[in-house]
Amino acid sequence: MFKVLNRNLRYLFILNTAFGFTVQLVTPLFPLFLSNLGATPSENAWVISLAGLVATSLMLPAGLLMDRIGKRTLLLSSLVVNMVIMFMLSNAETWQQVLPLFIVYSASGALFMPARMAMITDNSNQDNRASIFGIMNTSWPLAGVVSTLISGYLIETTGWKQVFLVGSAINAISILPSLRIEKQEPMRDSAGGGFKELFKGDVAPVLLTFFIYGILMTTAMGGVNLIIPLYLDSRFALTASQIALFFTAQNMLSLVTQIPSGKVAARFGMKRTVLTLITMIPFLYASWHFVGDWRIMLVLNTIAFGLWSMTWPATLTLLSNSVPDELVGAAFGVNITGNRLGFTLGPLIGSYFYINYFQTAPFLASGAICLLAVLFAFRLKDTVKESSG
Repeated sequence: MFKVLNRNLRYLFILNTAFGFTVQLVTPLFPLFLSNLGATPSENAWVISLAGLVATSLMLPAGLLMDRIGKRTLLLSSLVVNMVIMFMLSNAETWQQVLPLFIVYSASGALFMPARMAMITDNSNQDNRASIFGIMNTSWPLAGVVSTLISGYLIETTGWKQVFLVGSAINAISILPSLRIEKQEPMRDSAGGGFKELFKGDVAPVLLTFFIYGILMTTAMGGVNLIIPLYLDSRFALTASQIALFFTAQNMLSLVTQIPSGKVAARFGMKRTVLTLITMIPFLYASWHFVGDWRIMLVLNTIAFGLWSMTWPATLTLLSNSVPDELVGAAFGVNITGNRLGFTLGPLIGSYFYINYFQTAPFLASGAICLLAVLFAFRLKDTVKESSG
């Protein structure tokens, strides 16, 4: 399986697994951490959304900056920032102290993700790109299968301090494989690949389509991810380890399906694959309103997330094939900006419905937003890029 990956992609796989481990060690159960520090559901949402907003604002600049200083530099910078902030979070005692730290923590991801995706694009071609994205995407769920379980165990036995210290230590170790990635000169000079180039020709409409589609899908997902820990704790009094199962199951299914989904997309078409997979998600989320057993909810949530994760190789390949080579970094910056904006809006929308209506209202709202995303996905096009040079 890994024979198709060159040296850079193999070290990137190791690096992404480590980074994914530390992020998923903290993020899925983070609402419980804030609640333990006295944050209300509304304050919880504001902390997560404000951090997401800052990260969102950095996505496009990170994509453009990457084209100037190189991908490895951004990857390494992200690791160092993440390591330091996680160590500082281990000593936070109030949610107000957590807020500025979590903002910087979220911002570090703005450096990592565009560089990761652009590096995959640079080390693949149009024939194998969907399959390689599928292979590389397994690193995230591979890490998440164990990280959330470890997080739940540490929370129950030693507390959150150890969670952050473990994450900080893993980030420190992951600096080593990042240094093994070959340092390449930036492929774009100051005359090309800039922000203004995104508005020329047919590029802008294409990116706008991906931008809005990404916002809709991640708004739905972001709202659900915030509410799941709060809802399960409030209604069923589940432990941290039991709540962690929801995120572990997501990662297990994603791990199994990423590589096949890339091959399926390459065979049956990128757009057709995306549309087929996401059509059922609105109904799966809406069904939470009618289910009273958390075990059934576990299955429904796992399937919904799994279907969405199976679209990743197709969506990323569609995007990379839709813009000239010199704009790939900036295009990924725009795409991730949309995704991050959705993850910023989602918690605010989810908490609003959770507080002002009834506990399952956020899931109905997420289902409706997903339905809009399905309708908008029809605008995606199987486009093959042409060089603008």
